[in-house]
Amino acid sequence: MKKFITSMALQAGRFDAYCYEAVGNSKLQMDTEVHFPILTAISGYAQEGEEIRVFVVTSQTPPQVKNQALLEEELHALCQAKGFHCPRGLELVVIPNDQQVDAHLETFQKLIDLMEDDDELFACTTYGTKPQAQAVMMAVQYGYRIKHNTSIGCIVYGEIARRNPDSNTWSTAKVYDVTALTQMDEIVRVLADRKVADPKSVIEHILNL
Repeated sequence: MKKFITSMALQAGRFDAYCYEAVGNSKLQMDTEVHFPILTAISGYAQEGEEIRVFVVTSQTPPQVKNQALLEEELHALCQAKGFHCPRGLELVVIPNDQQVDAHLETFQKLIDLMEDDDELFACTTYGTKPQAQAVMMAVQYGYRIKHNTSIGCIVYGEIARRNPDSNTWSTAKVYDVTALTQMDEIVRVLADRKVADPKSVIEHILNL
């Protein structure tokens, strides 16, 4: 099953929707404005008639609860427009509002409990704290490495560029396919496991392809 993972946005004030420009993967291009870049992956990869699951990492702070309603609305609209199904709606992965290592390891543990054989995994690292994004990626790697026939479909990152450094207005929004970074991490692991004599040369060769 296709499973999509994102962290809930922490924005307490202005939180605008954007029509994200896809970079490096045309499947991510949408013609509608959304608040959450994970929707670009859902739009690009969920097929008509298909059932998907969407997991949201959240501490359920007041801003996150408010922003959750936006994601629910946009996901429902996308389901209607594209014809796929998400019968469970947003599935919340509730974690402590805490940046200590134990809290992020708890996030990792809760996410790996959701991984199953034959899954295709997607994730967005735009929102949440930096350690939280790392925990999400650790869980995705766990699913890929440990579960049978489980693959990584796409990892996305959304960027908002300021129009003017001195203003609070925004101009452009881009969503990047950063799956290759995850793939490179796997290549490094394999090279280390096999004790390749000159791993740096192998990596340089791959990057030059």
